Amino acid sequence: MSAGELKAQREFKLLDFNRDGRLSRQEIALVPRLAAVFDEADTDRDGYVSYDEVRAYAAQVRARRDRDRLQASTPPAEQPTPPPGDAAGVRR
Repeated sequence: MSAGELKAQREFKLLDFNRDGRLSRQEIALVPRLAAVFDEADTDRDGYVSYDEVRAYAAQVRARRDRDRLQASTPPAEQPTPPPGDAAGVRR
């Protein structure tokens, strides 16, 4: 298990006040950035977020972040240079 996953598991357990193995909206309300994505993370729409749902959501976020970083580091394709002339490329 990675250090990040251990940290996530620890934080999940800290937020799970009633120790039922899932987070309710009330429990997650203490962390606004998590509360903002509650519905997206609650994939089975049962009104709770399980640790497996948290892990799946985190994987999606990491994949999106990695894709965005890759796109940002990839130089744009070169655009063909129009021949001399006006903006439409018409020679005079």
